[in-house]
Amino acid sequence: MAKRRHHWIVRVTHWVNVVALTIMIGSGLQIFNAYPRFARRGETFCCYPWEGTPVPSWATFGGWLAGARNWHFAMMWVLVLNGLIYIAFIYLHGEWRDLVPRKGFFRDSWQMTRFYLFARKDHPVQGKHNALQRAVYFLMPWVALVIVVTGVAIWKPVQLAPLTNLMGGYVWARYWHFMSMVVLIILSLIHIFMVFAVDPYSLRAITTGGYNEENSPEARNARPFQNLLPNRFRKKRTTPAPASQ
Repeated sequence: MAKRRHHWIVRVTHWVNVVALTIMIGSGLQIFNAYPRFARRGETFCCYPWEGTPVPSWATFGGWLAGARNWHFAMMWVLVLNGLIYIAFIYLHGEWRDLVPRKGFFRDSWQMTRFYLFARKDHPVQGKHNALQRAVYFLMPWVALVIVVTGVAIWKPVQLAPLTNLMGGYVWARYWHFMSMVVLIILSLIHIFMVFAVDPYSLRAITTGGYNEENSPEARNARPFQNLLPNRFRKKRTTPAPASQ
């Protein structure tokens, strides 16, 4: 029987984030393409091997520099407001407890890794989210905060000179902004991959709120793309497994 897993505020803010982040990343890459390097003209930069190489146009959004800037700044305020609503809700509602690493995090992460590598037969006890999911969900807001702070630093480098200088100057602030975006993209791709590969039933939970615990990865003993695995790896768990072995 399906039970409500996510409050409507969590579901709405999640999908607003999906749309706003997609536009922000695409428009940010369009802005980057206007000057696809970090070194000032006539100088070199140590830490980006693709200096001068623009991002493929299919990954950009906004059409041109001014259009991309308009979209980027518009979505910036949407993301900030949406993020504040989400954080305030999960704090007041207590859902933050499901999203932060807890005692035994490294042990539980190792056991999940062993399970995914077929070194462990039974899915570790996880609750709402397993240890690896918690790590991703915990890191995402902090990476987003770095993106916001570095973005503000390069948006107003003169007015906020102390902040920009704290990051090593405009060039480095722009670099940290770009790299934190890359980290956020990687974390998002891991999240999307694990949803489709391990727990596609969670799509219903984040859309309508309903979730049948009998379909959880723990109950199904599910590894990535379980339906494509040999039968011996598809057996459902019949007895609870300890968190570690």
